[in-house]
Amino acid sequence: MSKKKTIDTGSEGKGQMDISVDANTEELEERALSVFNSERNEDLTALVLCLATTFIVLLFTKWLV
Repeated sequence: MSKKKTIDTGSEGKGQMDISVDANTEELEERALSVFNSERNEDLTALVLCLATTFIVLLFTKWLV
């Protein structure tokens, strides 16, 4: 039976998580950071699309009035 340790995952992780004492924590940290990085990229993409759509709507609204 492997020993477990409890780590605090913060509010984003919804509490705590039990991991093996032998776990490669550097690999776990890299995986977590890559998830946050991909979410950041999705947020930036959504922001750019929203700004482009707003610009197009304002442009056509100006022309129609």
